[in-house]
Amino acid sequence: MPQELISNPSQPGSSTTSKPRVSVIIVTYRSTHELPACIDSLMLQNVPLEIFLVDNASPDATPQMVLDYAARNSNIHAILNNENIGLAAANNCPLGQCRGEYILILNPDTVLPENCLAQLENYLNAHTDVGIVGPKNLYEDGSPLLSYNRAWGFWQIIVWRILPNRIPRVLWDRYSSYKNQDVLVVSGSCLLIRTAIFEQIRGYDPEYFLTYDDVVDLCIRTRNAGHRVVFLGDVEMYHLLGRSGAQVPFIGVWEGNRCTVYHFLKHKGLISALLIAGILILACSFRMAIAGLLYPFSKRYRNVFRVYAKVVWYMFVKTPLLARNRYFKTLSSST
Repeated sequence: MPQELISNPSQPGSSTTSKPRVSVIIVTYRSTHELPACIDSLMLQNVPLEIFLVDNASPDATPQMVLDYAARNSNIHAILNNENIGLAAANNCPLGQCRGEYILILNPDTVLPENCLAQLENYLNAHTDVGIVGPKNLYEDGSPLLSYNRAWGFWQIIVWRILPNRIPRVLWDRYSSYKNQDVLVVSGSCLLIRTAIFEQIRGYDPEYFLTYDDVVDLCIRTRNAGHRVVFLGDVEMYHLLGRSGAQVPFIGVWEGNRCTVYHFLKHKGLISALLIAGILILACSFRMAIAGLLYPFSKRYRNVFRVYAKVVWYMFVKTPLLARNRYFKTLSSST
């Protein structure tokens, strides 16, 4: 995997000379606006930590910002990928280098209140049968944001991929229960996992590129390895939504569809994957048709039309049914 690691030794007398309890992994892509607030909030956590900043070949000033953070802070390490290898694969880059007992997977567009990390860590310390824990996500205004799912099947795909995104998001945000509970999956924007488990299951499946399905797969494999996945509604953090995906709309839509088909192929079999592929093609075709009606009147809808037309074409000529990471299929089935 093409990358460059810039690692700083701890300075004598610095608090970072002690072994970190938490290793933080943040994958960046065009993250210059949101990363400073994220790093600042981490520096306020009362938990010894180290931070791995993994940049996915950002074409802006993000790589230099990552290098600057590593140069100024002995507990921050920079990993610069020479190409965009996707979110899942980039989260795996520090595998084998993390010294903390726990790994915090964190999006750059997040801000952690002062005691957030300590609360997550304390819960894992007190519940040895729990492998992953995730907090309640909040919008900037403090209102709750969907932070978990109890299931990820046909119903969820139909609701999230056919209806306009704002409809299921409002319903899920408003009517979800935010009590502490066991779930299928917590939000991938902020989750704490035991390092031993992350290494045992070998991190994320790199076949996922930029999609919600990557964290679903991670949590499923953690549960298959005998560990609970828990949502903590009394621990909160702030999340600014989907900045990286918004930078590259076609990639976000195409990879979301491709990886969903791959996910069903991996976990539910060929028939389920074929059905999901058909549903997604119909959903994309419907959105393309609506955008086509408005094509002459708006540049925005012309762009939407082109994106979905290309995605529908790719679903046939680059069918996700041919992409299957057999290593991770075997791993998820055997653990």
